[in-house]
Amino acid sequence: MTEGDLLLHIVFLRPVGMLLTKKQYASWRDIQDEYDNYMTSLGPWDVDSVLDFLRTEYPTNPPFTEQQVRQFIASSEIVISGAGC
Repeated sequence: MTEGDLLLHIVFLRPVGMLLTKKQYASWRDIQDEYDNYMTSLGPWDVDSVLDFLRTEYPTNPPFTEQQVRQFIASSEIVISGAGC
């Protein structure tokens, strides 16, 4: 699978937290079932859309840097937690 084929979900958790996951879900309800502290999620999005969202919504203090996202997609990890999460 290439970077262009990979779809990611951004998962927001209560009280404050964010995950980035490569795991593919049929719906947001499946994500909610997996995380007890689920608040909402975005995706599935391609890598560029995730990076655009992070740049737009978190211009000064992103939970994931572009380098972290690119390292994550190249890794075998399935889920990562954002900074301060």
